[in-house]
Amino acid sequence: MIGNLLSALRGQREAAVGALDALESVRAQIDDARTEIRRIASAPQPLEDAMAAFDRWADQQVVDAIDGLPTGRLLDPIEARRGLTREAVRVDGMTLLAPEIDAVRGVLLASPTVRAEIRAVVEGQLRDRLQGKEAMNPDTRAKKLTRAQADLLALELAEEAAIRALEAAGLPVMRRPDADPRVLLASDTSLPEA
Repeated sequence: MIGNLLSALRGQREAAVGALDALESVRAQIDDARTEIRRIASAPQPLEDAMAAFDRWADQQVVDAIDGLPTGRLLDPIEARRGLTREAVRVDGMTLLAPEIDAVRGVLLASPTVRAEIRAVVEGQLRDRLQGKEAMNPDTRAKKLTRAQADLLALELAEEAAIRALEAAGLPVMRRPDADPRVLLASDTSLPEA
C-alpha cells in the first residue's frame, strides 16, 4: 500500500517536473520570438533605399547652400560689389560666423563629379556594413513583423494554456510580468489545448 502511494507520488512529481520543463521550453521560445521581432525591426534597409536617402540629403544640402547665399544683394548696385560673402553676426556680444561649412558642402555636392565620388565612397562603406546582414524593404519588414508577432502571440497563448492547466492541477505557477494582456484575458475556449 505504501509502496503504491510512493510510486504514485513519484509519478505525479515527475509529471509536474515534466510540465514545468515544458512551460520553461515555451518561455524560451517566447524569448527567441521576441529576439526575432527586434532583429526584424532593426534590420537595415536595402542599399538602394540607403543611397536614395543619401541623394535626398545631398539634394537638400545643395538647396540649403544656395538658399543661404545672399543672392538678393546682387540686385542692389552698391551691395553687389560685396558679392555673395556672408558676414559674421553678433549675438549677445558674441561674434558668430555664418555656417560656411554648410555652404561649402552644398556647393561641392552641386558638382556632379564631386558628388559621384562622394556617393561611391558612401556606397562602398554601406556595402561593407551590410556584409552578412539581411536588408529589408518596408513591405518585407512589415510582412515579417506581422508573421513574427502572430507567432509570438500563438506561443504566449500556448504558455497561458499550460499555466492554466498546471493551476487546475494544483501547481502554482508565476506568470511573466511582461505577458501580453490579451493573453491573460483570453477565455479558456480561445486557448489551445495544453
